[in-house]
Amino acid sequence: MSRRSVFSMLFVVVLLGAGFFAWNVFSYYNQIVHGTLSLEDIPSYSFADKLTTSRLARAMATEAPTTANVVTTDDPSIGSMNAPLTIVEFADFECPYSEEVSYVVRRAAEQFPNLVRIIYRDYPLVDIHPSAELAAEAGGCANEQGKFWEFHDKLFANQADLSREAMIGYAESLGMSRQKFESCLNSGKYEEEVAEDMLDGTAAGVYGTPTFFFNGHRIEGAIPEATFEKIISAFSK
Repeated sequence: MSRRSVFSMLFVVVLLGAGFFAWNVFSYYNQIVHGTLSLEDIPSYSFADKLTTSRLARAMATEAPTTANVVTTDDPSIGSMNAPLTIVEFADFECPYSEEVSYVVRRAAEQFPNLVRIIYRDYPLVDIHPSAELAAEAGGCANEQGKFWEFHDKLFANQADLSREAMIGYAESLGMSRQKFESCLNSGKYEEEVAEDMLDGTAAGVYGTPTFFFNGHRIEGAIPEATFEKIISAFSK
């Protein structure tokens, strides 16, 4: 078979696969909007407008489990431990889509404190976001001083500058001990924790950020706020 024929076949396969994927996402969204969502039928779909072509292809080619146990007790969390819905977010402090949805996540935590528990886990995409890994480690240092969520907001609000010195300044501006924060960050003590999050995320089918697990059900991309609230309502019934 000629190389041209092979490429033609691959193009047709990818085109058909993309069409099927888009139809499934549209169908899933309609179920949420019209209140007909069945939790047993929730697959691992993505909001395709937030994904690159290569990531979309990988997601389509990967048979991720319907649910994944990515809940931890040592990562930053907010909300009731007895909430009916636990949302685990894998995010990257330098990712623009993670920044976009960070405000949605924070508002959800404020609006539904008894319905939702949110756990933040790190997934720094160091190949395209060179400051993301250090920022993830800095988040661990902020968590030591009980300031993770304030620091979380500060980093996303100042995403253009995630240098070491800038982050130390952000920590100090939030009332943290500069000496303790700087010492923690320089020690690299959270490198292993960040690596563990990465390994767990990859094993659960995370390829990019943000990726959410709603009671173990994976949904990728910066989810619109209205849709986020619909999903919370569906899981909380």
